[in-house]
Amino acid sequence: MPIRHGLAGLALLAPLAAADPDWRQIKAEALDTLVELVRLDTSQPDGNEILAARLLKSKLDREGLASEIFESEPGRASLVARVSGNGSKRPLLLLGHLDVVAVERDEWSFDPFEGAIRDGILYARGSSDDKGVVAGSFHVLLELHRQKVPLDRDVIFLGVADEEAGGTLGITYMLQRHGDKIAAEYAINEAGKGVFDRTLDYVRFEIQTAEKTPRRIDLRAAGTSGHGSIPLLDNPIGVLARAVGRLFDHEMPPRLNETTREYFTRLAEISDPDKAAVFRAILSDKPSPEDYERLRALSPVYHSMVRTSISPTILRGGYLKNVIPSEAHATVDIRALPDEDPERLFSLLKQVMAEPAVDLVPHPQTRPSHDPSPLLSDAFKGFEAVLERMYPGVPVLPTMSTGATDSAQLRAAGIHSYGFGPARPEWDLASGIHGKDEYLYVEPFQDYVEILWNVVLEIAGSD
Repeated sequence: MPIRHGLAGLALLAPLAAADPDWRQIKAEALDTLVELVRLDTSQPDGNEILAARLLKSKLDREGLASEIFESEPGRASLVARVSGNGSKRPLLLLGHLDVVAVERDEWSFDPFEGAIRDGILYARGSSDDKGVVAGSFHVLLELHRQKVPLDRDVIFLGVADEEAGGTLGITYMLQRHGDKIAAEYAINEAGKGVFDRTLDYVRFEIQTAEKTPRRIDLRAAGTSGHGSIPLLDNPIGVLARAVGRLFDHEMPPRLNETTREYFTRLAEISDPDKAAVFRAILSDKPSPEDYERLRALSPVYHSMVRTSISPTILRGGYLKNVIPSEAHATVDIRALPDEDPERLFSLLKQVMAEPAVDLVPHPQTRPSHDPSPLLSDAFKGFEAVLERMYPGVPVLPTMSTGATDSAQLRAAGIHSYGFGPARPEWDLASGIHGKDEYLYVEPFQDYVEILWNVVLEIAGSD
C-alpha cells in the first residue's frame, strides 16, 4: 500500500552519512526560498533571470559557498555553485531553470507573482515550472555544504536561464562557453515527479529518462490573387488546406525505446486488467493498428509517447471575404522521438503533403537529437533504492516526456540526465503549467527536498 507522503518514510531510511538534517528547518527554508523566487518576474521573452541569480548568490555568499553568475546577454543569467567531493567519481549536476513562461494577467484568478500560500497550496507562476526544482536543488546543495558531507562526487548546482525558449541563452550557452563548470556524469533536472491521489497518498513515482524533441515547421503556399467569385486552381488557402489535412491525417510509425518499453511494462503490472491488456498488446512482437487505437483511447499522452507527433497549430491567410489571397501560411508543431533524424523527417513530410507548391521551412533547432538516459545506471538505480526505502511498494516508472527540457542538450553532450521534481495531483498532472493559475502543493514540495537529498547521497555520497 502507498505510504502517506511527508515524514512517514523517514524512519525507513538506512543512514547514508553522518549528517542528521533538521528537516523541519530545511523544509521551511526551502519553502521561503521558493516563495522569494516566484515573487521575481523572470518571464519570457525578457527573462531577466539575473534577479533570481542574484537572490540565490546572496544566500550562498552568506553561507561562505562560492558561486558564479554567467550572463549570455545582459540580464540573461545562470548561476553555478559547487560542493567538492574526493574526485573518485565524476560530478553530479543538479539543475533547474530560472525563467518562466509569459503571463496573461487578465486570465488569472490571483496575482501570478504574489506567491500566496492558501490551504497548503502555493499559487504563483513558476511554482510548478520550475522554481520548485530550483529551490529544492539549491537547498540540497546548501545543506551538503553546511554539514560537510563526505562525497565521492562533486555536486554542482545550476540555476539556468532561457529554458522556456529552448535554452540557447542558457544550457546551450553554458555547455558551449563554460562546459567545464558543469561537466558531470549525471544530472537531475525537471520533468519527473511523484503522483498522489485525493487521499494525499503517493500512487507512483515517475523518473524522466527520455523526451521528445521539437521539430516545428512553417508552411507557405503562394498563388494567384483574384476575385472570390472566380475559383483558381492555385488558390493558396485551398492548396495549403490540402497539405495540412494530409499531415493531420498522417500517423508516423510507432516504436518503443528502452524508456517507453519499461514504462508500459511497469504500468501493466499496476493497472487494472483491461488497461494492462492494452499495454501488454503494444509490448508484444506484432502489435496491431487496433492495439494502438486502444492505447490512444486510454490517453492521448500514451499515443504521443510511442510515435513522432504532428499537430497543426496556426493557420493564416486572407484578408477579405471576396478576395483570394496571394499567400497562406501554417505552423505545425512536430514532437519527434529522441532518435528521429530531422532531415529524413522533413523529406518524408514533403512527400506526405504531396503539394509541390507548398514550401516547408523548419524552425531553428534548439533541442538536439539524443539517446535516452540508461536505466541500469547508478543514478536511476539510486532513485529506485531511495524511493523503495522511503515509500515501500509505491511503483517507480521511467518515463518519456512529450515536451522538451534542457536535458536534451545535456544528453547530447554525454551527461545522463534524469528528471524528478515535486509531486503533482493525479487529477491534474499539468498543475497549471504554462497556463493560468499555476500552483504547487507545499507538503509534496517539501517531501521532494528530502527525497532529493537522499538520492544525492545515494549517487554521490561516500560509503
